[in-house]
Amino acid sequence: MKPTKMKSSGELEEYIAELKEQLKQAKLDKREALAREQKQAREWRTDLAHALGETVLTVTGCDWTRLDPEALREWLVDHAGEMQTLLVGPERTPEEAHDALIAFRRGQAAEAKQETQQAEVDAPQEDAPAAGPTEAEVSATNDGGSDIPTTDSVTADGNDNETQDTPWSPQGESWQPQQGWN
Repeated sequence: MKPTKMKSSGELEEYIAELKEQLKQAKLDKREALAREQKQAREWRTDLAHALGETVLTVTGCDWTRLDPEALREWLVDHAGEMQTLLVGPERTPEEAHDALIAFRRGQAAEAKQETQQAEVDAPQEDAPAAGPTEAEVSATNDGGSDIPTTDSVTADGNDNETQDTPWSPQGESWQPQQGWN
C-alpha cells in the first residue's frame, strides 16, 4: 500500500505499521543470513586448516603424534616475513577462497594418483614368470635325480608348500595361513 496525498491519518498509521513490520522482518532475515554465512565461513576455514595440516604432515613425512607444534610455531614465526610475501594473495570472498581450496585438493588428489601410478610402474612385477630354471635345478633333474623343490616352495620348517592343502600368504616377516580357509 503506497501513500497517496489523499490518505487519512488512520490509513497512514496502518501503512507505517506495515513498514515497521517489514523492517523488523528484514532485520531478522539479515541476522539469519549473517549467521549462516559466518557458520559456512567457519566450516571452510576449518577445512583449510585441515588441508594445511595434512600438507605439513605430508611434507615433513611424519605422523601427527611426532610433530612438535611448538617447534612448528617457532619456525613459522622465524619465516613469517618470507611467508607473507610468498603465500598471501589479494583479498577474496569466502566463496572464492573455498573454490581455491577445492582446486588445491584436486591438485593434491591428482598428484597422489600420479605418484601411485608411477609407483606401480616402478615396482618390480611379482607375477612375472621366472627367467627359467637355475643351473642347479637343471643339473639335478638332468642327472637322473629327483626334482629338488625351489626355495620358493619350501617353508622355514622344511615343509614343501606344494604338498600343503592350505594357501599361504605373506603376513609381515613370516608366512601365515589365510583366514577363513577350511
